[in-house]
Amino acid sequence: MRIVRIITLVLAGVFTTQIASAQNLSKVEKKRLKKEIKRYKKDPAQYKKMKTRNKEEIAQRDETIGELTKRLDEQNDEMRALRDSFIVLSKKYNNLKAKGSTEIPEGTVYAVQIGFFKLLQLDEFNSRVRTIRAENQDGGKRYVIGYFRDLESAKQFNEEIKTIGIDDAFVSQYINGTRNREFDAQEVE
Repeated sequence: MRIVRIITLVLAGVFTTQIASAQNLSKVEKKRLKKEIKRYKKDPAQYKKMKTRNKEEIAQRDETIGELTKRLDEQNDEMRALRDSFIVLSKKYNNLKAKGSTEIPEGTVYAVQIGFFKLLQLDEFNSRVRTIRAENQDGGKRYVIGYFRDLESAKQFNEEIKTIGIDDAFVSQYINGTRNREFDAQEVE
């Protein structure tokens, strides 16, 4: 009997709330709500089941929302990390691109001319010769010009360099950044 009173009070509260907002309800909606309240008054167990079912659905939806929010946060963190990584890699790429360029950069810059030649034409190598490096060896320095992907281009450039009087120029090989001292371009044909 106590449950019936509680349900009646709850329904009365709902009904009172419904009446307060009844100004927004149509006549059809009011009739439907009144029928529903009468049905629950007659069968409080059905009301209890409906209330339990609603609580379970709400709890399940809250759990789903929590899981989706967690996944969204993880994906946002991953996206931020990827964006930061992309920015770093873009800066590195632009720095490498600027260092390896044969174009003269904007602003005031200086260059060292190593010769003036009428017969030596190295224009075809401009796109491939992008570096001049000094490597320490046995207390001295060896100077290496350019990096070529194929041996024939390197040999051709070597022959052009010899025409300016650098007779001891030769082609060397690097594997993963380490010089291969066993390599001899004359033996490879």
